[in-house]
Amino acid sequence: MLMLVTDCILAKMKRLFLLFIAISIVSCKTATPIKQKTAFRLSDNWLLKKVSFVDPNIFEKTILFNDATNQCFKDSRWQFNPKNTIGTYAINDLYCTIGKREISYRFLKTEEKTGYSHIVLKTKNKAGTSKDYRIKITEISSTSMQWHYVIYIKNERHTINMLFEKA
Repeated sequence: MLMLVTDCILAKMKRLFLLFIAISIVSCKTATPIKQKTAFRLSDNWLLKKVSFVDPNIFEKTILFNDATNQCFKDSRWQFNPKNTIGTYAINDLYCTIGKREISYRFLKTEEKTGYSHIVLKTKNKAGTSKDYRIKITEISSTSMQWHYVIYIKNERHTINMLFEKA
């Protein structure tokens, strides 16, 4: 009789143990991470510290944003207002056509895999001509920002790297 009771208790313990294992397996299922979509904002004042080609073997003098040469943009000041997505940039090089230019921008998308944001930048040069340019923001923090801007030189595609610091 004692053996029968012991077998019954062992059988119930086995079932409880298997139930515990099954619940543990189900509850420990790997959760798929949910990517947080932070509201991207382009704001404040920035100083364009470096304008260079991504390909290190290229150094060309070329016109950026239908306005001035890449060399003229170094140390230009950029201001972005997130409330109305407008702003300005100012060329400060004395060998270039100095002064403020109006800009506006709109967001296209943020890439899921890389987190890069794409914007369309509409510039208006000193002559009043406006044009849209697609920019990829590859890095942004509270103190620095990096853009990639594709241009064509002699029908070849090249990427300009623009490195900003918070002003």
